[in-house]
Amino acid sequence: MIESAFISNKYSFFNRELIRRKYWIKNKRDVEANKEWSLLSQKIKKKKKFSKVFLAYNFSKNLIYYHPGLSSEVYFDHPLRVCLLSTKLKKGNLPELMTLCLLHNVFETSNISEEIIKKLFGTKTCKFLKILTVNRKKENKKGYKKSYYKKIEKSHHYLPIVKILDKLDNLYLLKNNKNNKVKKNYIKEIETYLMPLVRKKANNIYAHFEELIQFSK
Repeated sequence: MIESAFISNKYSFFNRELIRRKYWIKNKRDVEANKEWSLLSQKIKKKKKFSKVFLAYNFSKNLIYYHPGLSSEVYFDHPLRVCLLSTKLKKGNLPELMTLCLLHNVFETSNISEEIIKKLFGTKTCKFLKILTVNRKKENKKGYKKSYYKKIEKSHHYLPIVKILDKLDNLYLLKNNKNNKVKKNYIKEIETYLMPLVRKKANNIYAHFEELIQFSK
């Protein structure tokens, strides 16, 4: 079950998350996320089942990312936040889910090869990451988004959760986007393709998403 603060539908909560990311988008580290990770890592570091999580954390943290306006060090806070959100959504900390969250966009935002991912994290993880990766050359073609989300829905049950939390982290920023076309298209994608996934896979945060969409418009 998600923590009570996380499912708050009050605009004061949304504003706090917006302000937190406002500094991040200006290429400043997310101090809160890193403090939260520090506390979490102390709790799980002695448990063998989390070894891949720490491997994914260090791997993702040291990647060279290509994201406009953000250094690699700062951009890493996004997959870190997605990982931290997963620990709030699911009761107990799930190592495989956390690992996927930390790595979810490595193919899209870095030049890392599939071979390296397979060697370090296994063929299955590599396959999942490829399913999560958006083909930016095709994303605006008719039918692509529908097919993309359908593949995620039909895959391992962790993949819809990763996508939901990825979009959630980005949605907290949307209100400050001054490009109305980008904002409109982003909300349309969420309402058309993501919200059905939220209802099926994470219904306990459906209301949170609905209120956040209204806040972001």
